[in-house]
Amino acid sequence: MSTDNSKSSSSANKTINVEKNAGNIYIGSSPEYEVSSVINQLLESLANKPFEFKLIRRRPSSETIVKIKYNNLISKSHIIKQYLDYSSKIEEAYKEIDSLIAFGKDTILQNLNDLYYLALDSLKIEYLSCDIELEKVRENSEFILDFIIQKLKNTAFESNNTPKYKEHIELGVNVVVAHAFIECIIMENP
Repeated sequence: MSTDNSKSSSSANKTINVEKNAGNIYIGSSPEYEVSSVINQLLESLANKPFEFKLIRRRPSSETIVKIKYNNLISKSHIIKQYLDYSSKIEEAYKEIDSLIAFGKDTILQNLNDLYYLALDSLKIEYLSCDIELEKVRENSEFILDFIIQKLKNTAFESNNTPKYKEHIELGVNVVVAHAFIECIIMENP
């Protein structure tokens, strides 16, 4: 898709050329924006947990450090740090979601696992007919994590029940993804 902006004397005209598309194209509001998402319910719940900013340097478990190195995710350590600050709150938020939405936690974890395999597909990393191509996963681990985070943010921003504050979405998505990493829902387990 390309966009051509040309301005006339009083108004701006935009032309959009679509060359290859596998989905719907909406000009204006998409009907998908009218549907609520489970992840936003979780982000809202997480944001409403009591929190007091403290400069405490918590350390991850030795298993987590091994998994970070195994997946070559040293550059994404800040996400694990954010998770450590919210680790007790994410479990509380998941319990709350399960009380509000049937299979809410499982829905979110399944979505995260699906996004992981979608990222592998986009990189053409084989996993169905053989053992996963671990070296390719390690080479592309930053992209895979960024892919999952961006897709989750897209869902959060494009739903009917988007949380009110951008910072809650940014932090919440990172914490949810880091939790999925630690619980072995995404990435590879040593």
